Amino acid sequence: MAMCDELGDEGRMEDYVVEVSGASLCNIKTHDGCTDKEKEFVEKMSKASDSEVSKQLARLSKMGDGSMKPDLKQWVKQRVAILKQLAKESNL
Repeated sequence: MAMCDELGDEGRMEDYVVEVSGASLCNIKTHDGCTDKEKEFVEKMSKASDSEVSKQLARLSKMGDGSMKPDLKQWVKQRVAILKQLAKESNL
């Protein structure tokens, strides 16, 4: 059985990919695919200096390797993905 058949609709497939890979579908420019929590984080970090974005990215990247509850680990991965987009935008 193919994975797309097993998971059913596209929404469940996206949820699975995000959960397993730690990827974030949040687009910082349009907020498409962002949760309310991600939107708040984007707004907060959009106002931060390039230096602060770099520091947070380094800190959270290190944290992602540590041991923590799955929901907290997912939130760390989501924030890292957002910070990477902000860093790319600022050419960091």
